[in-house]
Amino acid sequence: MLLSDQYDILNWHAGERLFEYIEQGNVASISDIFTAKEMTGMFEKVVIDAISLEEKIYALLIFYYQIGSYCHKPLFLKFGLTEPSNWDEFIEVCDILKQNNVSPIYIGNKSNWPATAWLDYLNLRLNGIQFHKDLMRGEASYLDERIQNVLKKLQYISEANYFIQNHQDLEWKQGLPLLSSGLIGMSMLGNYAVQNFPEKIIDKIGYFKFPIFNNQLTYYEEAPLDVLVVPTTSEHMALTKLFIQFAAQSVNQENFNISLGMLSPHKNAQQKNSSLVQEAYITLTNAEGITQFFDRDSKKAYADKATPIIDEFLLNLDIEGTQKALEKVRLTIFTTQAIHKN
Repeated sequence: MLLSDQYDILNWHAGERLFEYIEQGNVASISDIFTAKEMTGMFEKVVIDAISLEEKIYALLIFYYQIGSYCHKPLFLKFGLTEPSNWDEFIEVCDILKQNNVSPIYIGNKSNWPATAWLDYLNLRLNGIQFHKDLMRGEASYLDERIQNVLKKLQYISEANYFIQNHQDLEWKQGLPLLSSGLIGMSMLGNYAVQNFPEKIIDKIGYFKFPIFNNQLTYYEEAPLDVLVVPTTSEHMALTKLFIQFAAQSVNQENFNISLGMLSPHKNAQQKNSSLVQEAYITLTNAEGITQFFDRDSKKAYADKATPIIDEFLLNLDIEGTQKALEKVRLTIFTTQAIHKN
């Protein structure tokens, strides 16, 4: 599609998926529209990095969403719980909810992304952002002991029956009424889900960052970014870049994202956000770094084959078998692509 002269502007993903097309020569730089100083005046550095390659800007950030933990505040109040900040507190909350016959965590694994979101966050919290990026790029092995530790945490959550039962048959959206009515305690969601809650329910929903381990001070967050890109084949480059300037204005970014229930990455487009969305924005601006999400940070061919393996892990809980299966896919996909590239 990027090679077609039918399109002047395309909506795409930041990060690895964008860099892949830049390296193929399919995306035009927009550095002639915005200076580096202008970009940092509009956006935080943590998100500018996801659209930059070799000191050039290749896309306009239009929206993103933070994947975080949401809870039912009246339920927490009823059982004397507070929003957990570290892993031990999180496990304690799960235990108390379970003791009171409430499913601690909703996960809709039929949607094919929640399990990978859990793996992403556990890997970021336990092993840091560089190892996570190396893993997504096929540069680190899934046989690494650090991945074993990640899977052990996920295995523990599942074996303790903290996840809702029959999660393999549930979609992520099916958890929203359960969360809003207090039939489950917590759910990992993107902040876009907020628009699905009735206004009278919003005050009952709380938000907290994914728990940390060992009182670490560095927070890395998961926030898929969407962007506008200009294909190098555009036949109306001047008009296209004029539209990019228009779309970058804070008032347009704000109105656009309110209608979508998304976050604008623009610093001056936050005035009309709900309290929950504002909390997510603050989390991202204070993060030391962000990742896009499992299927965006890696090659599509890899994510398509690896995601079902991670989904299946929540059923079989086979750590060694899962590591070997993921490693086999990694070696197959990235070795093959390297051969084709050379």
